[in-house]
Amino acid sequence: QRRVHGIAHMTKLLPSEKYRGNYEISTISELEENVKLQLSQNLYDMEANLALLKLYQLYPEKENVEGIRHVLLKALMDLKENAFSLAMYLIPEKFHEDTAVESLMELANLLEVAKYDEFWKKAEDSKDAVSAATGFYDAIREFIFDILSITYRTVETQFVLEALNIDSSELQKFLSSKGLKIDGDVIHLPENEFTADVREGTAPSNIQLEQIARIF
Repeated sequence: QRRVHGIAHMTKLLPSEKYRGNYEISTISELEENVKLQLSQNLYDMEANLALLKLYQLYPEKENVEGIRHVLLKALMDLKENAFSLAMYLIPEKFHEDTAVESLMELANLLEVAKYDEFWKKAEDSKDAVSAATGFYDAIREFIFDILSITYRTVETQFVLEALNIDSSELQKFLSSKGLKIDGDVIHLPENEFTADVREGTAPSNIQLEQIARIF
């Protein structure tokens, strides 16, 4: 089982002015190196990454499936910003059959419909597709916990353990970083606009996780 050493947050870089409307072929290699840097240092620049995909459209002779994989991998780590859907819109269908791209698409879909157990199994089988991204698993856990937080006021500890794919000691560290703790067999989550009307000790019966997931 994977270890969590603190909770890493991706640093969102301010979009660089040089990439706005700059679709010169000469910038492709620079943008490809940029996304590699994002992967290795757990940084993120969505605008630059989408610019790279746009350049691949404009100059198909420069299309690079590795660059496409890298952009999708970073977008998967920022799923709530709709980055993955935006990226897929710019990727020619011929690349959808690439093994790594196909795996990333399936992983994104499993997260979007809140099938977390299936996601972690698929992620285990797709190590080659996700291993290049520093902080990948932490980013995914943050996304999943955000979904749980806007769905429940109180949630069973075992359910959270399974959803995040971590053990008890890791969960305690995770919750501590957010000022939360385990209370017996449950975890009490902060009230928010989605759970304000939900009675303490219950989960909203009329809201499905997959419905909430689509909000992001």
